[in-house]
Amino acid sequence: MDFYADWCGPCKTLAPALERVVRARFPKCELVKLNADAPALAPVMEQLRISSLPTVMGLSRGRFVDQFKGSVPEEAVARFVDALIADLEAGRAGGDEAAAAAPSVDADADAEMVTRRAIEAAFAGTIGALEMEDDARDRLAASLAAVLNAKEGAGPEVKSRAFAASAMLALRGRPADADGAKELIAAGRKLVNGFAEPRELSVAEARVALAREIDAAGGADAAAARSAHEASPKDFERLRAFALATYANGNAEHACEIALRSVKPGFGTQEVREEGKKLVVALLSAFTEADVAEAMRKRLSNLWFL
Repeated sequence: MDFYADWCGPCKTLAPALERVVRARFPKCELVKLNADAPALAPVMEQLRISSLPTVMGLSRGRFVDQFKGSVPEEAVARFVDALIADLEAGRAGGDEAAAAAPSVDADADAEMVTRRAIEAAFAGTIGALEMEDDARDRLAASLAAVLNAKEGAGPEVKSRAFAASAMLALRGRPADADGAKELIAAGRKLVNGFAEPRELSVAEARVALAREIDAAGGADAAAARSAHEASPKDFERLRAFALATYANGNAEHACEIALRSVKPGFGTQEVREEGKKLVVALLSAFTEADVAEAMRKRLSNLWFL
């Protein structure tokens, strides 16, 4: 579903690419365009927390699977739509979505493609309630191991990204292995020599740190954290626990919205605002969507200098 408006420039930029991608994959997928200015859509947009345009939400098997905001490259749109199709086909086959996204080990497979697909599955969502079924994790791990052990076809940049994806698998285990994830990230960084560090490494590192903060703050019970925050809305530690629990339950943008409240003038002392700023930055560092993170950083900057 494409939430758009006629006056929205980014909506007009995105529309042709989105329509081309969907048209090329019809009838496996369809595009539904919804004009955000229609009064009847107001309750729906509020329920779905749509605050910017364009917002594209993917629906598969009766539930929302993923979304993106803003005008993104056509290649990113194609990856988004292909992931939705994979989820739908997984449901028809009786498998789970993570297993469907996981590439099988294939000696002839292109290392870059295997790593990209593994990253998309391993980094899907946020953290918290993201435990994968063992067979799905095993398939992803085997594919990544094939990349990491390859003598040809996988350079240091690809392998460092594969280490980042492997770290996310460690973090999403049962139980989560934060120490193992840190070791894998360190191994990926050792391969970085003379080229820019892949963003996936820093995102994985940020997620490890957040996973530990979530545990320290009381876990992922967002309902309890929300009640505690509402009882004392100017208490920073309660706000922090609410933001972290919200993130752990898969709503990264809303977690940032909560954290930004503590940065506003009047919330607390300058020291408290500084802690709020650190919390927002920690959450943004774990975003995979660079464009969304950049928009949030601008909001943080505007609030900080008010």
